[in-house]
Amino acid sequence: MKRLFSIFLIIACIFPIVSALAVGDIENVHVGNRTRYVSDMAGAMSPAGRAQADSLLASMWRQSSAEPVVVIVSDLDGEEINDFATRLFTHWGIGKKDKDNGVLMLISTGDRKAVIRTGYGAEGVLPDVIASNIIRHDMAPYFREGDYDGGVLAALGTMNSALTSDEAREELMSQYANDAGAKEGDADIFSIYLKFCIIVAVGLMGLVLVVYFSSRRQPTAQAYSQLQGLKMPGLMASILALGFPFPAYFVLLLLMRHVRLHKRLCPNCSTRMQRVDEDNDNGYLTQSQDAEERLDSVDYDVWLCPQCGETDIIPYVNPSKNFTVCPNCNARACTMVNRRTVLAPTVSREGRGVEEYVCLNCRNRWQKPYTIAKVIEPPIFIAGGGGGRGFGGGGGFSGGSFGGGMTGGGGASGGW
Repeated sequence: MKRLFSIFLIIACIFPIVSALAVGDIENVHVGNRTRYVSDMAGAMSPAGRAQADSLLASMWRQSSAEPVVVIVSDLDGEEINDFATRLFTHWGIGKKDKDNGVLMLISTGDRKAVIRTGYGAEGVLPDVIASNIIRHDMAPYFREGDYDGGVLAALGTMNSALTSDEAREELMSQYANDAGAKEGDADIFSIYLKFCIIVAVGLMGLVLVVYFSSRRQPTAQAYSQLQGLKMPGLMASILALGFPFPAYFVLLLLMRHVRLHKRLCPNCSTRMQRVDEDNDNGYLTQSQDAEERLDSVDYDVWLCPQCGETDIIPYVNPSKNFTVCPNCNARACTMVNRRTVLAPTVSREGRGVEEYVCLNCRNRWQKPYTIAKVIEPPIFIAGGGGGRGFGGGGGFSGGSFGGGMTGGGGASGGW
């Protein structure tokens, strides 16, 4: 009994891992590199053979606008190769959507089977009989000897003759350029994003200049505060917009520095005032101002006239510090230490609460009442009966990077 249980446990553990190969598992190498057309998941071909095959396929794409591709897998985990090829063709959307001129060559080395699946528009130039002959006469003899380079290249040579003749080119040629959807779509998105970045950069520069010039007649601390309000948005804009707004952000920093450090004349004697350094300016501050500097809630600049001794003390509030002004000593040194509910809210009435603050300068404690919004009852949904369909019925994006072509199952399959 224990032995049977152990076997069952092993099977139960392995079963979720072992599953049939899905079309989504096939790597579409053309997505990452537009010069590659051979998805060799089995590693059956040599690098030189794959490069030669890619070159042949690229030539067919250029001459006829058809979209032939090659996929090689080690096995299909029991999947029927014809059904799998059709699903993969549809999933990737091989071929131009106006001509359906895609061709898929699928090879399963472990199953010793191959299939050539053609789109609707390629069935006339690459009919089933030619597809069958390619598998039987070009691919199979090489594959029996384990020469996948030779078999694939021989098959592509015959396919090239069929797809690039004058009659075939006239039938297959699409109005869409190769990879037009992917390239133009990517280019459009990137172009829009670049325009957005430029607009953000110009907008930020304009906003910075407008704020600066409009605040020139205001007190220094107020003008500085308005520019400081643009600092974090400007930094975020510079990061999100590929650095395009960074010159505007740099100008903002220069203007903030200019507003704070620009030349000042003494109001009494018109002598140029000097800014006292941070190590020595505490002697000109009150106890409350000194406490604010220690808490970093306010930074004070002290300007001193060397002629008459006049002082000008300018406060710069630090918006990143969550301190409030104390009603007792007027220092920006109050911090909330507790928040409690006095009356809980209900559906019919608002609640009340109290925030408790303490001043880190004078140790004064005080309370601030606040209102709590009414409780909102969640809406009640009544589920209707019936078997109506939800989302998911429509077609989504294809899994490939091709032109959106379709197939009716044309082509042929065979083994070796």
